[in-house]
Formats: sequence, structure tokens, C-alpha cells
Amino acid sequence: MVNINFENLGSIKSGNIDLNNLTVITGENNCGKTYLAYAIYGLLSKEFKFSIKEINPILEKLYETGKNVINLKSFCEKNFKKIEREISNYFSDGLDEIFNAVDGFFKNSKVSFSIDSEVAINNIKNEKFQFNINLGKQDNKVFFAEKEKESFELSLVLLDKDMPKRFLEDQVKTAISRILFQDLFSKTILLPSERTGLNLFYKELNNDRATLIEHLRQDKIDKGKLLNDIFISRYPLPIADYLKFLNKTYELKKKKSEHSDLVEFIKKQVIGGRYSVDKEQIYFLPYKSSKSYNKSNDARKIELHLTSSTVKTFFSLVFYLEHVAKEGDTLIIDEPELNLHPDNQRKIARVLAMIANKGIKVLVTTHSDYFIREINNLIMLSEDFKSKEKLIKKTDYSPDMFLKKDTVNGYVVNNNKIEKMEINSKEGIIAETFDKVINSLNNINDEIYYTKEVELNNE
Repeated sequence: MVNINFENLGSIKSGNIDLNNLTVITGENNCGKTYLAYAIYGLLSKEFKFSIKEINPILEKLYETGKNVINLKSFCEKNFKKIEREISNYFSDGLDEIFNAVDGFFKNSKVSFSIDSEVAINNIKNEKFQFNINLGKQDNKVFFAEKEKESFELSLVLLDKDMPKRFLEDQVKTAISRILFQDLFSKTILLPSERTGLNLFYKELNNDRATLIEHLRQDKIDKGKLLNDIFISRYPLPIADYLKFLNKTYELKKKKSEHSDLVEFIKKQVIGGRYSVDKEQIYFLPYKSSKSYNKSNDARKIELHLTSSTVKTFFSLVFYLEHVAKEGDTLIIDEPELNLHPDNQRKIARVLAMIANKGIKVLVTTHSDYFIREINNLIMLSEDFKSKEKLIKKTDYSPDMFLKKDTVNGYVVNNNKIEKMEINSKEGIIAETFDKVINSLNNINDEIYYTKEVELNNE
């Protein structure tokens, strides 16, 4: 499990988060939840450099013989904590870039991580690993690293000895860091709270850039400056990467994910239809009801901008699950309850629980009491009790939704600090931030009601 420590990140003064199968972050508006999501995304998705003297002899032997074998157990025992510190420092120094902030905006911020080295060593032994570098028009393999399961030996092979030393050094470091910190570096996608608008307008953003480039060819202007404005993203890294994801949907739709079965629940239970993507547009095809579309087996295609807010919001999650998702991924969603009726907020909680149980780590930021309560139901149902089967038959729950309490972590941002919420199998997540508001609302409601009743009875 990865522990991430935060100091002076926006309004957050201190705190740490352990990433679990499902990690829930809550708190009031403007308390820093999105900052946390963005920072965690940056840490999990970026490649980081480190510098240790043991790399040089590894490179020398590769150039000399074309091969080298590293014992990862001894390498890890000697270098793990040093590399961990270097990556943390490198990441903290790059926060301005991740948030696309002015230089020095995060100069007092620090984000560091720690992983139990013994757990990391066990993970190394249990996993098979392969890493290739292909170059040139023929896509020739020039370097590869591989490790068999139940082994600590990482084999490095250099097939092109003309490869520049700096480039080879980077590839060796990448291979080593990926296998040493496999719990940290995962394929990560963040679905931002702005996803509804981005799903609609990403094509227009591309068209605007294309128009500017065409003007460049014709007009006598400072082309260097304008190109810089066009191609340097104005967005934080998670937003820029989300736009790249949307721009690849036409190519990615040819792939089939390992977990496309999860999509059926959303299609049938939440949106009532499916999506279609072509080069120019995203469409929604609602499932045909008995009263609709006489004789035709084809649902009517509706352009995404004409659909409900729920359909717009769910596109990226459905597409990810259908075409991209793999075990070992990390899925981060900023406000999964966005635009959803309370009943659908409960359903998205079930979907995310099923995803977490499939080996994809899930992190969410939420304001939704309905979402938290549904997660609590799934935690409570993971325990055995006499009437459990009878209760399940009366509801729409299934065992693949149930969450063991040890697989869930909950955090609240309160008074500029990250606080861990208690979780138990009897109640689930103890989210006092919602309980206080609900109790206050109920008390005010009761006071208004009974005050009016007393006055009416005294007339």
C-alpha cells in the first residue's frame, strides 16, 4: 500500500493518505480535495528520475557484453529508500508543472510517498515483468528488460550498442523504478469534475488550434510565440491528459477491455443505452422501449450535446471500462455523483465497488451522503449474518459489489488537515461531516414544524 504525505498543498497544511482498493476523500467546498486528486494523479502517472552510483557499472557491462543481470532483492535492500526519497523530491519540485501554475507557486509544498520495502520485495518476486524499447521505421527492438515470476533476477539486454549513454541510462532507470515501485507507477486516468463540458467541446478546442495553425501559414506574425501559445497546454496535467484521452477515443474504440462486463450495469441501470464514436462526434443510442421506434431494430442516434446531463457525464467512464481498463490501473474520479439523482448516486457507488473488486484501484472525491451511505451498505453486506441471503434477494445487490472494510480507506479534509475516518463492518465509514449537517437540518426542520403546529393550535 502506498502512503502519500502532503505538506502545504494549497489550503491543506498537513496529512497523509494510504491508497487502498477504494479510497474516498470528502470535505467541504474549497477545502483542497481536487488538489489532492490532481497531486495523486501526477505522482502515479509520471515517470521520475533518480541518481545512484550503482547504475554506472550496469551500463558499462551492457555496452561491453550486451547483457547484464541485476539481483533485485539485493539492489532493493541497498537502494530502495534512497530512490524513494529522490522520486519524492523530484515530484515536489514538479508541482508547478502538474498544476500548470506560475513558477514558485508551490515552492513551500511537499508531497512524498513511502512503501514498505519488504512488501515491495515480495511483490517483485511474485510478478512477471517485461519492458521493451523499439525504435526506427521498422520498429526494431533495441533494448529490453525481463523478469520471470518467482525470481529476483532482472535480465537486461542491449541490442544496439550505438544507443546514447544518457538514453540507455534513462531506460534502465525506468525499468528498475517500474518494477521496484509497481504499487506506485500504474496506468492512471482521472475523470475531472469538468468532464461534462470537456466531453462536449474537446473537438471544438482541436478545431480552434487547427485554425490558428492555418493562419500561421498565411500571416506575417511572430510564429514562434504563437506556436508556443498553441502547443503549451493552459491546463493542469490531469485536464490536459483527459483531453488527450478524448482525442484518442476513435482509435481506442477498436480495443476491448478486460472488464467490459462492468459497463453493462451502467448501460442498463443508469443511462439506458450505449455510446457510439466516430471521427467527428460522440453519439448516444438509447435502448428501444416497447413504445418507441416502430419496427426498427436500430436505436436513434442522438448527438451527445442533445442528451441528458447524466448521459454526458458518464461517457468517459463507460468508454474507459469498455475499451481501456486493465487490472492494476488506478481510476480517479472527481465527484462521481455529478449531475446524478440520489438513486443513481447509489448505483455509481456499486459500480465503483465492482471496479475496485476487479483489481483496479479507485479514488474518489465526493460531497455525497448518498454515495457514502451506499458504500457503507456494501461494507456491511461483506460480513456474514443469518438473514444475509434473504436480504440480498429482496434488494438489487450482488456479491461482486461487497467491500471488505480492510479494502476501503476514507478521509475528510477538515481545518486544513487530512483526517482518516473510522471504518468498521457494523456501520461502514463514520462520516461525521455529513452526520452533523443532516442532524442540524433535521433539528431545524423539527423546530420549524413544531413551532408552526403550536401556533396553529393556539389560534
